[in-house]
Amino acid sequence: MSDDARRPAVEPDRPPWYSRGLRFACQPDCGGCCTNHGDYAYVYLEGDDLGRLAEHVGMSQQAFSERFTEIDDGHSILTMDRPECPFLDGKRCGVYPARPTQCRTFPFWSDNLRTRSSWRKLREFCPGVDQGELHSLRVIRARVVERDHDD
Repeated sequence: MSDDARRPAVEPDRPPWYSRGLRFACQPDCGGCCTNHGDYAYVYLEGDDLGRLAEHVGMSQQAFSERFTEIDDGHSILTMDRPECPFLDGKRCGVYPARPTQCRTFPFWSDNLRTRSSWRKLREFCPGVDQGELHSLRVIRARVVERDHDD
């Protein structure tokens, strides 16, 4: 296990490395976060994600589950039998208003915030990292809590 994997995202006795905020802006017609690459090959469905998605596409939760999900290590995930999310339409999210918590909170996940290098590694597939709006520490923490709460 790498030092990054063992290190907590926030050490309680000192401010996180991103305490002055982080820049991030989702880039139009990108879809990079919606494609499989290494550790980012799963979309976990937590909380009310399943119901929200099923309603958005006009299906019952059972029908949606049978068609679009599978169980991985006890977690419900979207079936990713293609190189991208089944709801990626070209380079746009076809379920954007109902997208899962994991998608809504990207890139502000604990794993991505452990170190500066883990944040910068996202640039390999996400051109929005270090671009656009400056997100405050308060906003970042709220996204982390939202994501971690639904895990």
